[in-house]
Amino acid sequence: MIPVLVVDDEKFVREGIVQGTDWKSVGCEVVGQAKNGEEALALARTLHPVLIVTDIRMPKMDGIELVRTLREEKLDVKVIFLTAYSDFSYAQQAVRLQASDYLLKPFEDGQLEAVVKKILGEAILHGQHTASPKDAELLPLKDADPEMHRYVQSAIGYIADHYSEDAISITRIAEAIGVSEGHLSRLFKKDTGQSINSYITCYRMRTAMRLLRDVRYKVYEVCEMVGYHDIAYFSSTFKKLTGMTPSDYQAG
Repeated sequence: MIPVLVVDDEKFVREGIVQGTDWKSVGCEVVGQAKNGEEALALARTLHPVLIVTDIRMPKMDGIELVRTLREEKLDVKVIFLTAYSDFSYAQQAVRLQASDYLLKPFEDGQLEAVVKKILGEAILHGQHTASPKDAELLPLKDADPEMHRYVQSAIGYIADHYSEDAISITRIAEAIGVSEGHLSRLFKKDTGQSINSYITCYRMRTAMRLLRDVRYKVYEVCEMVGYHDIAYFSSTFKKLTGMTPSDYQAG
C-alpha cells in the first residue's frame, strides 16, 4: 500500500479526510497525521510518504512553506493541496511548487479518490516523464530542463499534472503561473520548438503510448485517461503522430 500523510489544523476535517476517504480503493494507507506544517515535516522525514494531502493555511508552518521545504530537502513526494480559500494566488504558488493537484474544500464524495488515482497511476505507469527509447524515437518531446526559462519549466510541469483535463489551455496555464499568454507562447516556442497546444497533444500521445504498453488497458480506456472523449479523433491523432493506430501500437 502506498503511504499517505494527511495534514490539516482542524481535527474534524483531518479525521474526515482520513476516515471518509476510501484509501484502500486507490491502493493507499494513511501512515501519519499532522496538525501543522512543522509536525508534517518531521513525520515526512521519518515516514517517507509517497503522497501528502495538506491544507494550505495552518499555524506555525503553512502548507506552502511545508512543500517548499520538502522540495529544498529533495524529498520526492506527490502533493495535493486542500483549501477553503479560493484566492487564485494560492493556486499559483501550488503550481510553482509542482503540486500534483489543488482542490477546494468542501470537495465532493469520490473527488479526492479520483485525483489520487490519477496522480499515483501516472507515477507508477510512467515515472518522471521518462519515455522508452521506442516512444522517444516515434514521438520526440522535450522534457523540462534547467536551461529553459522558468515559465517554460512551470508550464511543462503544469501540463504534466493537468494534461487529462478538458479545460487545459494556454489561457489556463498562463493564469496559473502568472504570465501573459503572448509572453509564455513566445518563450515556450523558443525553448521547445513547439506551440503549447502542440506540446499538450504530444504529451497526451506519449502518455497514451506508455499506457498502451500495459495490456490491461483497452484503447477506449486510454483515450479517456489522456483527456479525449472521441475515440475516433484520439485514434486519428495518435496515428498522425506515430504512424500507427493505438491498437497496432499495443499489439506490437
